[in-house]
This record gives sequence, C-alpha cells and structure tokens, in this order.
Amino acid sequence: MEFRGYYRPDGKVGARNYVAIIPATGCINNLCSHLERLVRGTVAIRHDQGCLHPKADTEQVTRTLINLGKNPNIGGALVLGLGCEMVKADEVYEGIRATGKPVDMFVMHEVGGMISTLERSVRALVNIVAKVSKTQREKAGLDKLVFGTKCGSSDTTSGLSSNLVVGEVCKIMTKNGGKFIQGEICDIMGGEYALKKLSVDKEQGEKIVDYVRDLYMRGYNVGADVRGAQVTAGNAAGGLTTLVEKALGANAKGDDVPIQGTLEYAEIPPDKPGRYIMNFPGHGFENLTGSAAGGAIVHLFTTGRGAPNGNPIMPTIKICGNSKTLKTMSEHIDVDVSSIIDETETLEHAGERLYEFAVDVANGKLTKCEILNFEGMEILIKGPVM
Repeated sequence: MEFRGYYRPDGKVGARNYVAIIPATGCINNLCSHLERLVRGTVAIRHDQGCLHPKADTEQVTRTLINLGKNPNIGGALVLGLGCEMVKADEVYEGIRATGKPVDMFVMHEVGGMISTLERSVRALVNIVAKVSKTQREKAGLDKLVFGTKCGSSDTTSGLSSNLVVGEVCKIMTKNGGKFIQGEICDIMGGEYALKKLSVDKEQGEKIVDYVRDLYMRGYNVGADVRGAQVTAGNAAGGLTTLVEKALGANAKGDDVPIQGTLEYAEIPPDKPGRYIMNFPGHGFENLTGSAAGGAIVHLFTTGRGAPNGNPIMPTIKICGNSKTLKTMSEHIDVDVSSIIDETETLEHAGERLYEFAVDVANGKLTKCEILNFEGMEILIKGPVM
C-alpha cells in the first residue's frame, strides 16, 4: 500500500490539488461563487464570519482562514477582501504566502466594485491554476497522512461498530507515523476523564477536561445547560440513552491510542505524529472546517442514521454500521461496517479495510460527498456578533 499525493513547498503532501478562493468576510461570498463557476480547478471557501466579532473571535477566524489555505489539499489561493471588515485580507494573504504556495489578493473597495474585482480575480486565478495544475502526484510515505474524524447523526450502532472501526484506523495511522485529529468536545462530555488518562502529558490531559468545563460554562453563562443538547432527539430515536453512553462511543474513534496533545480550534498540530484532541464542536460544518484547518487531508465521518454533509477542500468518508441506513441513505455512505453488528467480520479486518479505502481516497478516489457536491463551510465563534 502506498500514498501518492501532491507535494507542497513546505514539505506537506495533499490528497487533492485545489486552488482556494478565500473571502475575508462573508459579505463577498457571491463574488467567490461567481469565480468558482468561471475558473476550473478552484473551490470557494464560503463562510458567514469576518466582521463585528470580539477580538478573540476575529483572531480565531483569521487563524482558520490562514490554516485552510495552508491545508496540503490547497495548491494555491486567491484571498479577497471587501475593505471594511475586521478580518484583514492582507493578514490572511501573508499567512498563506509563507508556505511558498502561489497566492494573490484583491480588496474590492480598492479595486472598485465587483465587476473590476471579478475581472482581475479571473486573470489571477488563471495564472495560479496554470501553475498548480503542473503539480503531479508523487509517492509519499504513509507518515504524511493526516486524518480527521467525527461522528454525526449517531445511533446505537455508532458506538458498537463504526466508531470502533475508526479506532482501529487510528491505531494503524499512528503506528505508521501519521497524525489523527479527534474532537467534538460536546460528545466527549461525560467521558473526558477517560481521555485524560490516555494523555502522555499531564498538562495536556487537564486541557481536555478544561475544554469540557469551558463548554459547560459558556452554556451556563447564557442560562442554558449544554447537557440538554446531548443526547439529541435523533440520537435518542436511534437508541442512545445517556450522555455518558454517547461519550464513550465517541471516544472509541481513537481506541486506547495515547493522546500526544491538544489543539485549539483550527490549530495545526506539531510535527510529532500521533493522536490529537482539537477543541471543536459536534456541529458538522464547524467541526469539519476545524479539522481541515488543522491540516487533515481526509476525514472519517461515522454516522448511524445518515449525515450527508462534507467539506469543500477535504474529502469526507461516511462510515455506517446500521443496515437500515445503508439501504435508505446508500448514496451517502462510502463504507459499510454492518458486518461488525452481524459478527461476520473482525474489528481488525474492518479497520484494515477502512484504512485501505481512506488511502485510496487520499490517492484520488472520490467520496460520495464529493460526487454529490454535498458540502458546506462554517467557522466556529464563541462570542456575539455585534
């Protein structure tokens, strides 16, 4: 088995070869959509943030956009600003340019309206795409792989099959020197101390507990008990009963693999291989964005009842162990692991099978999300939009 990917100037290797169109603010999403339709090989990173945030959120949005541009699946980028937003286009531009990738930038207020910006942007994108398209897949070590994971629309089968299979992949990944990004702080609530025990560093283990405590207090401060959002109505309908049951099932996506460290939302892990816990939410779009900004080039998404969403720059693999969902939502599911429930396949074999499928995706195989263009992008913020 081998991974053949796109080498970037910073030495990282991507599974896709996109040119990203990155708006500093959601106010110019329409411009980005026009450009995406006009220029082949581009992908618009549409989002609804960028302005009227508290300082901490402005910094988080800026970091997210920079690190999305740094993702190895991105070969080049065009950064666009409106001109009055709080997230500065030039900061995003400089952050991505530091990787050595081809990148350009325009600010609409400076260029003079959408039509002028559209014209200049098309010309810039033609040049960037021409450069990036010369990049060919080359053999890379399996240690260059970075996978993210989450569970969505979970049910009883998630903790009994698909999450366990992903846990096997986590073991294979880390054994081969790759990186594995896990998170969903709301979903580990009730099982955070089990993860703390797996942390190789005491301080990092405490941070996992702090992430859960911070989430609880954020809800408490606005008069809400976040535990009331877990278990969701869909989870309950699928047979999940308690918050702790769901947490232990969610934790299984990393099995008992030691945790090397914690990551803030959209933070890129250090060069050290292994399993990392990122402070991202359970909600799909913000979650996937955080994983992609963290450098994941493929995402393993388990679902019991059938969650269809993906990410525009990071191929998302849907894994399901529910035989009913495999029939009703078949066009959204990539990997069937109902064999674990049926006891017709060992957990180890299913894990190897999923890992091989994920490497195939890293080598260019399209996921159902990609085939259907079922994707979205949102950036997590913690404070109010003023």
